[in-house]
Amino acid sequence: MIRKNLTPAVSYIRMSSGKQEASPTQQRREVKKLAEKHGYKILREYFDKGISGDATEKRKAFQQMIADAEQKGDFFAILCWDLSRFGRFDSIEAGHWIYPLRRVGVTLATVTEGPIDWNDFAGRMVYSIQAEGKHQFLRDLSRNVARGRAASMKAGTSPPLPVYGYDRLFYNQAGRLVQRVPHGEKFTKPKDWTVKLAPAEDGQSVETIRWMFKTYDEQDCGVHHLVRELNSKGIPSSKGAKWTWSTVCYVLKNPTYVGDQACGRKHGGKYHRIGEDGDVVATSPDAPTKRGEPLFLRQGTHEPIIDRDVFDRVQEKIASRKVTRTKSRADGGYLLTGVLFCGHCGSRLYGSRGGSKGNPYYVCSNGARRRSDCRAYRVQAKHAEPFILNRAVEAVTSPETLDRIRDELRQLADSASTPQGDTRPLKAKLRALDEKISKGGENLLLADAESIPAMSKVMAEWREERIAVQRELDAATMKPFDVDEAMKRAEAKLQRLHESLQSGDTPEVRAAIKTIVSKVMLYWEPIGKKHRVSEGSIEYTQSVAIPDRSRSGNRSSRIR
Repeated sequence: MIRKNLTPAVSYIRMSSGKQEASPTQQRREVKKLAEKHGYKILREYFDKGISGDATEKRKAFQQMIADAEQKGDFFAILCWDLSRFGRFDSIEAGHWIYPLRRVGVTLATVTEGPIDWNDFAGRMVYSIQAEGKHQFLRDLSRNVARGRAASMKAGTSPPLPVYGYDRLFYNQAGRLVQRVPHGEKFTKPKDWTVKLAPAEDGQSVETIRWMFKTYDEQDCGVHHLVRELNSKGIPSSKGAKWTWSTVCYVLKNPTYVGDQACGRKHGGKYHRIGEDGDVVATSPDAPTKRGEPLFLRQGTHEPIIDRDVFDRVQEKIASRKVTRTKSRADGGYLLTGVLFCGHCGSRLYGSRGGSKGNPYYVCSNGARRRSDCRAYRVQAKHAEPFILNRAVEAVTSPETLDRIRDELRQLADSASTPQGDTRPLKAKLRALDEKISKGGENLLLADAESIPAMSKVMAEWREERIAVQRELDAATMKPFDVDEAMKRAEAKLQRLHESLQSGDTPEVRAAIKTIVSKVMLYWEPIGKKHRVSEGSIEYTQSVAIPDRSRSGNRSSRIR
């Protein structure tokens, strides 16, 4: 039987997460029954996938539905499974979304609660009470989840997150390894299982991580250089896409790669957060959720990929460079970055492309940003770079440099002591510590969650003791200082520097220049309405001598 005079309506379907894959189908089926039973004609459907009911700013389909109700005006009812699908608002936010609907005569009908009458006082009261209940459920859930996370962090039982370069090892309740899951693959573990991290079996991701840390540590390059190199080699990121500034920074700052587990980086939720002491604190829904330093850092929870010394040096370099998310310059090919300075205000010159032709320049940072009375003095890269590069080559190839190094080596040989002694006890102690650390790492993988903190502390003490013993052994086995052998190594280093300067590889050339030249001060003079470089000075590092000037002891030369 076909019914006449059906009320035009739309259906609204929402699922909160990927775990509710069957929910949309069930909602559609029940909403269709509701329409057939009460005389609605469904014109179209609005569907929000994987979004919480209180995150209305992200529910694009919901917002479009409200806009269509006001602008199109072709429907008079919204059909939902229940009030929580329509939204988990509190009474204040609910009024913001309901008022436009009531103004154009659109009503709400749900399968579980029936029709909602927003025009009747009793109907509004019932709706408000029911909506507040749905909203309170989220707040209670937020508090309980935060409390559970805080408790697991304090107890050291919080599971590690999947990390690029590591596989996850899943152990059953008896402590037996059941499943190894590579990074990027989904796996839902039973509640009584535990999970630990182990370096990935594929090999490529581990080598990629090591290359990133080694390159950033040893070369004079930034994050953008790593991004370009990774993408040019076609190495996929942790998500299988291209690398970005943020993904590379996340890797370089992640303590997981030295065997530590960071807990509580994201400790600010929409309704509750974990305080510095681990207690649950209520927060404002409008407060931004930020990632910061972890609240808890458990050391030695799994096998490291990166040495701690390398990791610490990388963190120091990141902090010293004040790494921020900025746009990468065209090719990052500025050889004199960190070397050029403005002689008028003392600020660094940074690489930039300016003018109608986009030529590369070095520009005074203070003047360009109007932070002082200094003008935005600039010099073209094609003029500055060859000049400084030639001066650096002269410095490493000059006879004066070799003479200076030989004199310093002789002075060092005269003051050096060469202690000798029986090193067998130290070597035996070193072997014993290596064996203890190796076995401790194996036992750590099989340890229960409660024992991990204590075992990690013991292993950290063993590692510190090993470093001290190694230093003592190195001092005891010091060989007599050989000036000729040291001179050969110095000459080889100068030759490598010379080759680096001629390599054409920007990070390598830039690193070589910094090894030779510590600072270049430039001064400008007015020429009509413009300015040009009039003079300057080059300050060299202590590792090289200055051609024709080394005997004077002056570490700088003038530029005219």
